[in-house]
Amino acid sequence: MSDAPADSPAEFEASLEALEALVARMESGELGLEQSLEEFQRGMQLVSRCQKALDEAQKRIEALAADEAAASVNADPAPTPNVPGRGSTDEIPF
Repeated sequence: MSDAPADSPAEFEASLEALEALVARMESGELGLEQSLEEFQRGMQLVSRCQKALDEAQKRIEALAADEAAASVNADPAPTPNVPGRGSTDEIPF
């Protein structure tokens, strides 16, 4: 693989490309049984690596969304306009 961290987008892309190439080799029908088994095992490792990267990305998205939601709850609300009859003593209702 590459020198990129295991959860980096580059590592995910490299794993996905390797998985696609592996599937193409297996579908070609030119591999023997032992080679097919080895390729299948390697494919399962690649799938696991890709799933881990996707799970980490999902966690990051959820954390960002939670931070954004918390920030919007803690933000100053928009000022409420004075509505006659709603406690405002500055206006005379007509």
